[in-house]
Amino acid sequence: MSVATTMQLALRHAFIRRDPPGHALARDSALIARACQDMADRFRRGGKLIVFGNGGGGADAAHIAVEFMHPVIVGKRALPAVALSNDAATMTAIGNREGLAETFAHQLASWAGPSDIALGVSRDGRCVNVLRGLRAARDLGLLTVALFGGGAERANRAELAEPDARDARDPDIAVSGGPAETVADHVLLARSKDPAVVKEIHVTTYHLLWELAHLFLEHPMEHPADAPASPAANLADSVPDGTRTGVHTGDRTHDHADPHDDPHADPHDGQTACSGDTCVTCSDQATQVTVVRLLHSGLALGDTGTGTEEISVALVDASVGDTVLVHAGEAIAVITKGAHRGRP
Repeated sequence: MSVATTMQLALRHAFIRRDPPGHALARDSALIARACQDMADRFRRGGKLIVFGNGGGGADAAHIAVEFMHPVIVGKRALPAVALSNDAATMTAIGNREGLAETFAHQLASWAGPSDIALGVSRDGRCVNVLRGLRAARDLGLLTVALFGGGAERANRAELAEPDARDARDPDIAVSGGPAETVADHVLLARSKDPAVVKEIHVTTYHLLWELAHLFLEHPMEHPADAPASPAANLADSVPDGTRTGVHTGDRTHDHADPHDDPHADPHDGQTACSGDTCVTCSDQATQVTVVRLLHSGLALGDTGTGTEEISVALVDASVGDTVLVHAGEAIAVITKGAHRGRP
């Protein structure tokens, strides 16, 4: 086999390994959006982001903290964030006296507040000190977010059992086993056992956390006590009334022309030129848009209420008639399922 053929096969295998985890991340868009919404609520209340992890996870924690503290995009506000693993003196002092399993939990118990956010990063979800840190944060009333990896078997679980002593990386760490319990308010998973792929998915995920937390911070969302628990229901309250199109309110729908009533219509008829804040492609304003036609390559035509625009629906499972929340031309969540779903 020639060198060129070997390289082509290696490249093909490298991309194949990344394809399923990448698509799984896209399917988790609603979970990520809900985590970002809750993070924005804590920042709005004056909370700070506290990030922690070991090794590569510790490097990710430092990366996340600086993303929030010193945004690379001009005009985005700095948000308070700190990485616990950056302080070598504190880490080693706690590890020496309290044990390595307590390095994060001890710090959180000392100075974290109930308005804060705890984000634990672990390549396989089995780092004892990360798990204990998340549990300590949860007990203190913090919002907890777990960024884990380790395979599809955990794909739909918000519960992870703390490993027993046989699984602990350090034989000196004695960890009591027990039944599975909820480890965090939001568990975001990289569905791969390949550490390189997990790392890449994690980087993409926490860049999304930064971007969407800013979006929801700039466009506050209501949390009525009797609201449905689904993220789609909460997202429906996030956009001002003037930007809503095709939103179901009780038994009625806001009136507007329905371009998909004519199957022979030109898909670009009715498209309007960019007009500042009303343009879903150029504007930084989150907008509700009704999908009127699915196109190719993850694109669709959306009715904005003043015309139709081409949007990307690659990150959401949207059908004709659905109302989606669009930011910078990208649909980030399905808000309501339209009446056209299921029609022949």
